Amino acid sequence: MSKSRADLSGDGKPLTDSPFASLGRRAETLPQGPAPESPKAAPVSARQEARYQVAKTRKGGWPVFVERRAAGKVVTVIRNVSGDAEALLSTLKKKCGAGGVVRDGEVEIQGDHRARIEAFLQDL
Repeated sequence: MSKSRADLSGDGKPLTDSPFASLGRRAETLPQGPAPESPKAAPVSARQEARYQVAKTRKGGWPVFVERRAAGKVVTVIRNVSGDAEALLSTLKKKCGAGGVVRDGEVEIQGDHRARIEAFLQDL
């Protein structure tokens, strides 16, 4: 004797025993309208999230320099960094799309990125 698909589910239970059947009876107790919105966090400015600081030079400029290394490599060096230099390095690597390293308290980014780094420091 074969049973139709409407009579049985895959495990032999009738399809009328749906776990969602009780939701129809509880419709009156469910809240009406959209869910209340959760309060959104205020956007964090770059100054608030910065754990580092770059001091200007005596003449008032940014301490961003380009150095030539062996085999013709060019490196942008940021001096006068206080605080978490690794956090600054991570941010600048993402902004410039280049590698870098922290050496002797100075942040080095591969390539000539003076304009981009100075614009970033100006926004801080």
